[in-house]
Amino acid sequence: MIEEVASINLNTYLKRKGKSLSLCILRPLTKAGIETLGELIQAYEHEQDEKINMAMKIIINSFPKSLINIVKCFNDEINDEIDGLKYLQILSPPMRMSIDVVTTKELQTLLKIALKKVEVLNVNTKLGIEDYDPNNIITFRKYCKNSKLRNIYFRLIHKDFFTYSRMKKYKMTESDSCPRCNNIETINHLLWECAHARNIWDIFNHFMTKWGKNEEKVQSYENIYKIGNTPGTAIIKIRIIQELIQMERPKNWTTKSLEFLIEKLIQTDEYNAKQTHSEVKFLSKWSFLNEWTKTRNLEL
Repeated sequence: MIEEVASINLNTYLKRKGKSLSLCILRPLTKAGIETLGELIQAYEHEQDEKINMAMKIIINSFPKSLINIVKCFNDEINDEIDGLKYLQILSPPMRMSIDVVTTKELQTLLKIALKKVEVLNVNTKLGIEDYDPNNIITFRKYCKNSKLRNIYFRLIHKDFFTYSRMKKYKMTESDSCPRCNNIETINHLLWECAHARNIWDIFNHFMTKWGKNEEKVQSYENIYKIGNTPGTAIIKIRIIQELIQMERPKNWTTKSLEFLIEKLIQTDEYNAKQTHSEVKFLSKWSFLNEWTKTRNLEL
């Protein structure tokens, strides 16, 4: 650490910190061959010229005291001169790591953070809901292997659906009204507030209650973002959301509409299970609908 701090380039540091006055004062010191913080501290201890000594003091005061104290420990006879990058400061988890053992993934993460290309997801603020559990993302990825449905959930938590209010903003449509009820179509309206959307969730809730899944019911806007406790119910919910965001918005749904959607979903899932020899997982996923599938001539 001593070597690393001592090697800080004075000109680069002061430019990055926006210290214009200190940069002007630095010029004669640079001409004298003083380029790093370590060289500055050592030269300051022996400088006899009052003007240069004062300039050095101003530059030193531009640095945090913690760095100055570290550099004061630098000794040419003890500390080798740095001939290249030796350590990286890993931010998550916070630690210093030798450049010889750092992995590509750790280096990529470090560069993304340094370049400010890492977005911190805050669903509560972004969507105006409370108590969102980030573990929902991991859970859904565990429940669902379908890339299209995963993408739907990703877009859901990032507020990335094309509502009519959004399309009007980007001049993709002339009206911001919901094509079903003529109210302004926001994300909240598209997924929950519209009477047709509410009707779909009521049908879903009735179906869940009938087959012993009361805890999976969607009774508020916030509930839409909760994955649920089982893979089967999570996939049914995300398929409903997929229907809700189609350009031709679903309306006048009935129980038969939902049952048809679930039937097609199970048939597709069964085919995929046979192809991947994962019939056991398939049976476990849809076991709560065993009685219902018998009435639909579906075999589990």
